[in-house]
Amino acid sequence: MGQKTHPKGFRLVTTQDHLSQWYENKLNYPKLIEEDFFIREKVKNNFSDFLSISKIEINRINQSLESTEYVNITIHALFPRAKEMYRKVAKYFTETTESPSTKTLGIINNNKGNLKRFTSLLLKRNIRNLIRFLQIKTNKNYNISIKFIKNPFEDAALIAKYIAEQLEKRTPFRRAVKQTIKKVQRSEMKGIKVEVSGRLNGIEMARSEWKRDGRVPLHTLRAKIDYVHERAETIYGTIGIKVWLFAGEQ
Repeated sequence: MGQKTHPKGFRLVTTQDHLSQWYENKLNYPKLIEEDFFIREKVKNNFSDFLSISKIEINRINQSLESTEYVNITIHALFPRAKEMYRKVAKYFTETTESPSTKTLGIINNNKGNLKRFTSLLLKRNIRNLIRFLQIKTNKNYNISIKFIKNPFEDAALIAKYIAEQLEKRTPFRRAVKQTIKKVQRSEMKGIKVEVSGRLNGIEMARSEWKRDGRVPLHTLRAKIDYVHERAETIYGTIGIKVWLFAGEQ
């Protein structure tokens, strides 16, 4: 049997960092791990309508034993698409106002600057609500910042989500994988490998297929490998997606 090592865990000392950065004694350690999991789940649920989230970093700062703990949360995500955000903004106006004006929505739709401004306002509103909820729940101070990813095909998590969306829309898996690889070729990435497993195209017998383009040196510690696995819930069942993305050597 092949003995596989997680590409990120293999490179934690060299090219990868932990998503949670803090130090605590052994008595409080399990409690903080549960809190990190709770924070990540709340962030995903709160921003799932607006953002395609890649990863969530948590950094805890405790200046002294008597003072309250500061928690910095950094969300790496793709900026919302204009069409999707117009629907969200329209829904927000219909929910928050008794008589929504179509004229206001028309102004937002015609002007991209207005749409971006309303998008940032909605994100700030969600951030305020989430910080208030977490402060009440854990009695700690929180700071949430969002770092937007310019190209979604330079991030393994966003690539896997894109393939999952295509498969859930009943796109043939080979076409979805080929389209993704073509888009990655236009970016600055050095190589990509994609593996899909399950009842592919609805066939009764489950199997695995993979496709690679460029170099993906998994045994080189200097190599920056971004790895993620995602699930696509299709009408035939669950399909697993794995993506390895090689960005170059350090």
